[in-house]
Amino acid sequence: MTASEIVDEFIACWNRMDVPAAMDMMAEDAVWDNVPLGPAEGKAAMMALMANFPPSQGTEFIVHHSAANGNVVLNERTDRFLVGGRWREIRVMGTFEINAEGKIQHWRDYFDAAQMTAAFA
Repeated sequence: MTASEIVDEFIACWNRMDVPAAMDMMAEDAVWDNVPLGPAEGKAAMMALMANFPPSQGTEFIVHHSAANGNVVLNERTDRFLVGGRWREIRVMGTFEINAEGKIQHWRDYFDAAQMTAAFA
Protein backbone atom coordinates (compact mmCIF):
# COMPACT_ATOMS: atom_id res chain seq x y z
CA MET A 1 0.00 0.00 0.00
CA THR A 2 1.14 3.56 -0.65
CA ALA A 3 1.33 6.08 2.18
CA SER A 4 -1.87 7.72 0.87
CA GLU A 5 -3.69 4.37 0.79
CA ILE A 6 -2.61 3.63 4.37
CA VAL A 7 -3.94 6.98 5.58
CA ASP A 8 -7.17 6.55 3.58
CA GLU A 9 -7.72 3.15 5.21
CA PHE A 10 -6.89 4.59 8.65
CA ILE A 11 -9.54 7.29 8.17
CA ALA A 12 -12.00 4.67 6.92
CA CYS A 13 -11.43 2.76 10.19
CA TRP A 14 -12.35 5.87 12.19
CA ASN A 15 -15.43 6.43 10.04
CA ARG A 16 -16.53 2.85 10.82
CA MET A 17 -15.71 3.54 14.49
CA ASP A 18 -13.34 0.54 14.35
CA VAL A 19 -10.79 1.77 16.89
CA PRO A 20 -9.00 -1.62 17.17
CA ALA A 21 -8.39 -1.67 13.39
CA ALA A 22 -7.18 1.95 13.48
CA MET A 23 -4.81 1.14 16.36
CA ASP A 24 -3.49 -1.88 14.42
CA MET A 25 -2.36 0.57 11.74
CA MET A 26 -0.21 2.48 14.26
CA ALA A 27 3.36 1.55 15.21
CA GLU A 28 3.70 0.36 18.84
CA ASP A 29 5.76 3.45 19.70
CA ALA A 30 3.74 5.84 17.52
CA VAL A 31 3.13 9.43 18.57
CA TRP A 32 -0.30 11.05 18.19
CA ASP A 33 0.08 14.78 18.67
CA ASN A 34 -3.05 16.89 18.95
CA VAL A 35 -0.85 19.95 18.69
CA PRO A 36 -2.85 22.35 20.88
CA LEU A 37 -3.29 19.63 23.53
CA GLY A 38 0.04 17.81 23.43
CA PRO A 39 1.26 14.37 22.35
CA ALA A 40 0.36 10.84 23.37
CA GLU A 41 3.33 8.51 22.95
CA GLY A 42 2.58 4.83 22.33
CA LYS A 43 -0.70 2.99 21.84
CA ALA A 44 -1.55 2.81 25.56
CA ALA A 45 -1.23 6.60 25.88
CA MET A 46 -3.36 7.06 22.76
CA MET A 47 -6.13 4.87 24.20
CA ALA A 48 -5.96 6.78 27.51
CA LEU A 49 -6.27 10.08 25.63
CA MET A 50 -9.30 8.81 23.71
CA ALA A 51 -10.92 7.75 26.99
CA ASN A 52 -10.92 11.44 28.03
CA PHE A 53 -13.06 12.47 25.04
CA PRO A 54 -16.86 12.48 25.31
CA PRO A 55 -18.38 9.19 24.09
CA SER A 56 -19.27 9.45 20.42
CA GLN A 57 -22.15 7.63 18.76
CA GLY A 58 -20.69 8.38 15.32
CA THR A 59 -17.50 9.63 13.72
CA GLU A 60 -16.93 11.08 10.28
CA PHE A 61 -13.59 12.39 9.05
CA ILE A 62 -14.25 14.28 5.81
CA VAL A 63 -11.06 14.77 3.80
CA HIS A 64 -11.20 17.92 1.68
CA HIS A 65 -7.64 17.82 0.31
CA SER A 66 -4.81 15.33 0.56
CA ALA A 67 -1.20 15.43 -0.60
CA ALA A 68 1.63 12.94 -0.27
CA ASN A 69 5.39 13.23 -0.54
CA GLY A 70 7.10 9.89 -0.04
CA ASN A 71 6.10 8.53 3.36
CA VAL A 72 4.36 11.75 4.50
CA VAL A 73 0.67 12.45 3.90
CA LEU A 74 -1.04 15.77 4.64
CA ASN A 75 -4.77 16.17 4.70
CA GLU A 76 -7.21 18.95 5.38
CA ARG A 77 -10.31 17.59 7.07
CA THR A 78 -13.50 18.31 8.90
CA ASP A 79 -13.75 15.89 11.81
CA ARG A 80 -17.32 15.27 12.96
CA PHE A 81 -18.40 13.52 16.15
CA LEU A 82 -21.97 12.60 17.10
CA VAL A 83 -22.17 13.43 20.81
CA GLY A 84 -25.40 13.78 22.77
CA GLY A 85 -27.48 13.46 19.60
CA ARG A 86 -25.73 16.40 17.90
CA TRP A 87 -22.88 16.48 15.38
CA ARG A 88 -19.85 18.46 16.59
CA GLU A 89 -17.33 19.63 13.96
CA ILE A 90 -13.77 20.89 13.96
CA ARG A 91 -11.52 21.80 11.04
CA VAL A 92 -8.22 19.91 11.13
CA MET A 93 -4.93 19.83 9.24
CA GLY A 94 -3.36 16.40 9.69
CA THR A 95 0.15 15.11 9.07
CA PHE A 96 0.87 11.38 8.93
CA GLU A 97 4.34 9.83 8.71
CA ILE A 98 4.47 6.18 7.63
CA ASN A 99 7.40 3.98 8.73
CA ALA A 100 9.21 1.30 6.69
CA GLU A 101 6.80 -1.39 8.00
CA GLY A 102 3.79 0.48 6.60
CA LYS A 103 2.58 1.63 10.03
CA ILE A 104 1.70 5.17 11.10
CA GLN A 105 4.65 6.38 13.17
CA HIS A 106 3.60 10.00 13.74
CA TRP A 107 0.10 11.48 13.53
CA ARG A 108 -0.14 15.22 14.13
CA ASP A 109 -3.40 17.15 14.02
CA TYR A 110 -3.42 20.93 14.01
CA PHE A 111 -6.69 22.62 14.96
CA ASP A 112 -8.07 25.61 16.81
CA ALA A 113 -8.51 24.58 20.48
CA ALA A 114 -11.10 27.33 21.00
CA GLN A 115 -13.17 25.96 18.11
CA MET A 116 -13.00 22.48 19.64
CA THR A 117 -14.00 23.75 23.08
CA ALA A 118 -16.97 25.61 21.59
CA ALA A 119 -18.05 22.61 19.52
CA PHE A 120 -18.09 20.30 22.54
CA ALA A 121 -19.53 22.80 25.06
